[in-house]
Amino acid sequence: MSSHGVSALERGYRRTPQRETLALLADALALSDEQRRAFEAAAARWVLLRGDGEGSVTVGPWPEGTSPNLPFAVTSFVGREVEVESVGAVMREHRLVTVTGTGGVGKTQMALHVAASLSDGPNGDAWFIAFAPIADPSRVVASVAAVLGVQEVPNRSLLATLRGHLKNKALLLIFDNCEHLIAEVARVAEALLAGCPRLRILATSREPLRAVGERTYRLPSLSVPSLEATRRIGATEAAAYGAVALFVDRARAVDHGLVLTDENAPVVAEICRRLDGIPFAIELAAARVRVLSIPDLAHRLTERFKILAGGSRDVVPRQKTLRTLIDWSYDLLTPQEQELFARLSIFKGGFNLDAATKVCGADGLDDLEVLDLLTSLTDKSLVVADTSGEHARYRLLESTAVYALEKLKAFGHVQDLARRHAEYFCDRVQAVGQRYGTSSFFASLADIELELDNWRAALAWTLSQENDAVLGAALAGESGLWDNTALAAEGCYWIGLGLQLVSEADQPQATATLRLALASLSFGKQKCDEGAHAMRLLEGLGDARRAAGAHRQVAWGLFQIRQLERAKEVAEEALAASRECGHATNVAQCIDLLGFIASERGDSSAARQMHAQALAAFKALGDETGTAQVLANLAELEFADGHPKEALRLVSEALQITLRGHNARHIAMFYSNSAAYRIALGDVTGARESALDGLGFARHAQSELNTAIGLQHLAVLAVLAGDAERAARLLGYVDTQYALHGYEREGTEQWSCDKLMAGLREALLKDEIAKLTTEGAQWSEDRAVEEALKV
Repeated sequence: MSSHGVSALERGYRRTPQRETLALLADALALSDEQRRAFEAAAARWVLLRGDGEGSVTVGPWPEGTSPNLPFAVTSFVGREVEVESVGAVMREHRLVTVTGTGGVGKTQMALHVAASLSDGPNGDAWFIAFAPIADPSRVVASVAAVLGVQEVPNRSLLATLRGHLKNKALLLIFDNCEHLIAEVARVAEALLAGCPRLRILATSREPLRAVGERTYRLPSLSVPSLEATRRIGATEAAAYGAVALFVDRARAVDHGLVLTDENAPVVAEICRRLDGIPFAIELAAARVRVLSIPDLAHRLTERFKILAGGSRDVVPRQKTLRTLIDWSYDLLTPQEQELFARLSIFKGGFNLDAATKVCGADGLDDLEVLDLLTSLTDKSLVVADTSGEHARYRLLESTAVYALEKLKAFGHVQDLARRHAEYFCDRVQAVGQRYGTSSFFASLADIELELDNWRAALAWTLSQENDAVLGAALAGESGLWDNTALAAEGCYWIGLGLQLVSEADQPQATATLRLALASLSFGKQKCDEGAHAMRLLEGLGDARRAAGAHRQVAWGLFQIRQLERAKEVAEEALAASRECGHATNVAQCIDLLGFIASERGDSSAARQMHAQALAAFKALGDETGTAQVLANLAELEFADGHPKEALRLVSEALQITLRGHNARHIAMFYSNSAAYRIALGDVTGARESALDGLGFARHAQSELNTAIGLQHLAVLAVLAGDAERAARLLGYVDTQYALHGYEREGTEQWSCDKLMAGLREALLKDEIAKLTTEGAQWSEDRAVEEALKV
């Protein structure tokens, strides 16, 4: 007899043993004739089967209380309180619920805890049927019967016997790990539920059963902090995330002295984030703290399939390591699903259906096949789908992506796919650039930010790995990718790398693209030089549109180094060229620049007229960033005319627009100007808040010049508060940055500097000022910021 059969007889769950079993037991017990007759009489309480074949085959009441076969939890259940309640609520409303999710996400433990929460309610007892060890679909019914202690009956199928057995019972059956037996489990579930009105089934599977009446609950990963939050997270904040709480709980099981501190919390959070909040992976990682420090563990996640091994001895082989866990899911895929799964690893950070089709299609997969296969991979929890936005977006979890990339290398398609990937995202970013100034910039920005990781991957393949410098130059040369995402410093890196790899003689167009992008990210003399270089190349190539843009960059650079007459002349030339080639956005930008130049030359009437024209043009184009820039320029004009209150209103309006995006340099400038206006209005508290905000955004943008401007305003506040020595040192640092960049102070910055110098002269002697500014000139940016933040 099977162990299940013996157990069922011992506990009294099975009341109808076979005659052969009865005889064997009587012989083994060496019963006398009288004892044998009594034994047989006790066992022979048969129930006549009803004519429809659905009568119960047992006699006597079903045992009360919690089922004895539910596995007992030996570890704490961390971070799932909300999900347990949610699944329980669905279970109370529906008779068939399937908890789906990626391997290792905790579906089995979730089902057990939900069952425990429901076992005292109207669902009655809960019984656990583990399908993981079963390979043959024909054994599904037998497995259920064995757990419930139901025997076969002559001339009747075992499934019909089960239905009769369960017909009037209020039970909850847990069907665990169904994905490899999906069709048969669905058939059995439908049959049982159709004949047993008080029966409920809670299934766990990496994909839905697709059975009649099924409700699914996709179990998410444990909560993890975002990448940005991870860098500065403290212990208290980190412990609130389910993934971190689980890591700490499991790590303390092997190292009782481990404590989550403000120092190690960012590293623990990073480990959990890189493991995508998957409980199984986190538990394997936490077990390693007995031999590895937390920083070492984080570093070794690059070898995650070697490190994340050594699961419990009492689990099935596929649950012992992270690799075998993913192997199990991969092996259940069709060959075409395996191929697409591997190809999807070429994406970084996510992708949409169009990208999957264009990059991963062809070579035997047409568009419709890609859609069907992607849907199947999503259903099977190997791809995560986010359908909350206008268009669905997909991604592989980090560990799954590493595994898939290994498979892609085995297929041998990496280079071909990497090229298609780079070409696709080059087309995407160029399309964004072409729309710039003619449609909502913030919509384009959202598109850019979604794909930043893909663009970086494409740049790495084209430039860092030197696979296609010209294609890389086309990618890196889209300045909007950098200038409007607070990534100017990164943009300069990629542009510089591109310039090292392309030859101006052989690839003048690629060189011009890079030079023009570098001009847009530069200041002062460098802006002039790079813009002029790009303009010469573009004029030689006959690209009048982009040459006009380069012409405007030269004019801006001249304005920044205060060559106002020459700047006006070049800006007018750029305006004429832009009108001639129909470059409407550049026309508006040139008019705005001419307004700025007029203001600096003291012609406020002309400046107002120019800014008004530019504002109307930007609004007509639907260009939010251009509109915000003109509002800020009008604010500068009002301030120069002695109207700080109106200046503050205008720059605040510009900030409201700009804060919708992520152009940290512009936000920093607008906050810094706001600080100056507030100083003029006597609002010291508000001025400090604005200056600090401006400094923060400038540092985020890695803009040395905007950082210096913010520090100058804080120096003014320092001297107003009576700390003249600190203010003088800050001025020394700021003056050095202006000199290094070859940049002259604009109107508001000069007003701020004049106010600072007036305060210093009142408090210090000339020699003291010189000595202190010399000291500040030697400071690093970090030192200057640290001093400025002192209260």
